[in-house]
Amino acid sequence: MSKVFVTAVLLAGAAYVVQFDHYKLLPKNDVPGLINMLHGAESDERRLDRDSFASEIADYDRKQTTDGARDVEMVNQYYNMVTDFYEYGWGQSFHFAHTWKDEGHDDSIKRHENRLATELGIKPGNTVLDCGCGVGGPARQVARFSGGHVKGVTLNNYQVARANAITEKEGMANGKVEFVQGDFTKLNEKDESFDFVYAIEATCHAPKLEDVYGEIYRVLKKGGRFASYEWITAAGFDPKNQTHKDILTEIEYGNGLPPVRSPAQVEKAAAAVGFKLIKQEDLAQDMNGTRPWYHRLDMTGWERQLTHATCWFLELIGWADKGTVSIHGMLLRAAQGLVDGGKTNAFTPMHLFVFEKI
Repeated sequence: MSKVFVTAVLLAGAAYVVQFDHYKLLPKNDVPGLINMLHGAESDERRLDRDSFASEIADYDRKQTTDGARDVEMVNQYYNMVTDFYEYGWGQSFHFAHTWKDEGHDDSIKRHENRLATELGIKPGNTVLDCGCGVGGPARQVARFSGGHVKGVTLNNYQVARANAITEKEGMANGKVEFVQGDFTKLNEKDESFDFVYAIEATCHAPKLEDVYGEIYRVLKKGGRFASYEWITAAGFDPKNQTHKDILTEIEYGNGLPPVRSPAQVEKAAAAVGFKLIKQEDLAQDMNGTRPWYHRLDMTGWERQLTHATCWFLELIGWADKGTVSIHGMLLRAAQGLVDGGKTNAFTPMHLFVFEKI
């Protein structure tokens, strides 16, 4: 009996028996399973140039390890590679959340998004911009919760297609939410055209933070507010600690980032473009009755390796595209870096900043 056949039997058995949050072979409620990574498995809105995976991961590696090469195109490459994996493992909202111990993942995600709408004071009819909208989960929730009109912008064309497809399927293609492709450092929007702007774990991708903050300031109406959950160093970070620096390197590599910034750098960038700081709070520091923000990533080794082994086997037999294993390996490095960043309190993905245009 060949090793390939034995592997196939074992993985098929695992797929049948083990259907938990961290391993899903089949799609469920429009959340993709690993089957969606296969050649020809995509519906129209999932169709992407899968053959580019191998070349994109190679070019991505080069940019991450070359000084000054972490550009906007690198971010676009990253999301070409990982969007389906993100939906597979996380759902339609690509972010962490402040989570009570008795709270489920979906509820915590919605509450985290609703918090931004509340902090900003979004009311029915207000115009709102979501910078870095992904496949639109937060925009749809903010629109439902607040009654505002939310426009999402993402650099990645595939994410726009996914966002529009999901929005139509959920019956929300009624003008309350819309999605466009664009670079949030060069927004194709008129001056002072939005009442509010928010970003959820997105501006961390900007090579220069002043560029995206400056554009947000430009499109905000006077007196309008901008709220952002930022990926930055946390209270426990020691710039002289090599372990902490290595953790940030892993986070940067696995998440398509330029160097991770500090709270002081965020404040400096906002002030430089004219914003007034209204509020800041690292929600990760609230440990009273909460789960650690990284708890869904803190898996056992076999849970991680089961998905990785499935990707390996599917690529081996030609059912998944060349480069799938490398991309999943990159995401495993990202997950470990994030868990280590959380456990050492060197990193946070949920430092909330609220700014006002004066």
